[in-house]
Amino acid sequence: MPGTRQRRTRGEGERLRAELVAAAIDLLLEPQPLPAPSLRAIARACGVAPSAVYMHFASQDALNYAVIAELFGRLRADLDAADPEAASPAERLDALLGAYLTWAENHPGAYQLLFERPDPLDTEGEGPGLDLLDRLARLLPGADPQARRATALRIWCAVHGVTSLRIHKPSAPWAATARADARALVAGLAGLPADT
Repeated sequence: MPGTRQRRTRGEGERLRAELVAAAIDLLLEPQPLPAPSLRAIARACGVAPSAVYMHFASQDALNYAVIAELFGRLRADLDAADPEAASPAERLDALLGAYLTWAENHPGAYQLLFERPDPLDTEGEGPGLDLLDRLARLLPGADPQARRATALRIWCAVHGVTSLRIHKPSAPWAATARADARALVAGLAGLPADT
């Protein structure tokens, strides 16, 4: 029978333990999708039968796309509300940075779903939320739009690192606030003062 193993002899337990760890590591070599709530769990939370969900969503993927679109809409709304459009680009960048970090802190599970899972294969290069990158690029100094977009992507990487680590490693020896850490990284990457 496939998948069955013969009983180990005494003293082979450590070897099996090492094999189990190695197999788990092999399985983790590919990105692991962050599971969204199941259709059944969502139906249960709404007090309806699972069949009722299928009246509105043909599949789990369709519901996931709707959830992701809604969450990005909420994040954009918070960014819009925090954006002092009459201010300088550096002040606007700082305000948007603060709103992004606050949103992630207040919605850690949603943040993980948006930014810590692979984009669907059919959205290569145009994944959901990439418009936020262009919004950031427009606030950066420089005349070359491609260079600004490249810097914006580096800033996003740095700020995401701060955000994700704050979610997953809250007991790390953080010496400053998330915003102060992100400001320092952004200042270095964008050539802006760190104490905006």
